[in-house]
Amino acid sequence: MTTQTPLTHGPLTATLIGLSRHTPFGRGGMRKLMAKGVRALNPGRPLDVPLYGGRARLHHTGNNSEIKALLSPKRFAREEYEFCQKHMPEKDGVFLDIGGNAGIFSLYVASLMQSGTLIAAEPQPMMFERLKQNFALNTDVSERLNLHLIQTAIGGSEPGTLTISTPESAGQASARLVEGIPTIDVPVTPMTDLLNAHGAAKLDVLKIDVEGFEDSILFPFFETADPSIWPKAIVMEACHAHRWERDCEVMLVENGYRIVYKDRTNMMLVLEDTA
Repeated sequence: MTTQTPLTHGPLTATLIGLSRHTPFGRGGMRKLMAKGVRALNPGRPLDVPLYGGRARLHHTGNNSEIKALLSPKRFAREEYEFCQKHMPEKDGVFLDIGGNAGIFSLYVASLMQSGTLIAAEPQPMMFERLKQNFALNTDVSERLNLHLIQTAIGGSEPGTLTISTPESAGQASARLVEGIPTIDVPVTPMTDLLNAHGAAKLDVLKIDVEGFEDSILFPFFETADPSIWPKAIVMEACHAHRWERDCEVMLVENGYRIVYKDRTNMMLVLEDTA
């Protein structure tokens, strides 16, 4: 993996980011003001910043995940990160990120791992480039881990292509199409095929965030995969459950998972015999 040339920014931008990250200015309406200031100083230009013991190149427009990681990484996905701290082994673990976005969640989990396998799948070409770029800024990850960054959607029981929407907010792309939103066709890979292709004989933590398409990934997987490769712990977005054609929550509970946390956005589950 090639190393990316670092991008620099001025002292005023650094001050705004520091205030947002380390003071109450990084909350609520004040964070929005910090973001406006950063955008005004760096129009259309991403920023290289420290993140989770490494570095990341983050865009301050068009993707909420990057904006939050740029301005308030300690508050970003706190409950989900604490869950991963508990369930992701430091050595020889396997992590799968479905809907990898710019790689922020995967970078955090990578910081917990001394060895093992990390697979991140992201179908959008623009976001996949950002994902690759962020891991290129952290070459130690590929030295420690079996790292696989795959430009594909996940779903179904057969490989092929899938049409996804591409709204202005990059983190909201979905195969649940909405009239009037532009679309693109992307490769699609069944979850079992992806794990097999990269030699994953187990799965310690699965993170899945695909804007309401979760059922089309999880049901085919659980209907065909050997239970030995079922994820021991799952972090999943559930705020788009109304878009599911089949109820993932019910299916997971029936297959032996216990919900250990649920809020308006996400839920986290553990497989009972490994809890």
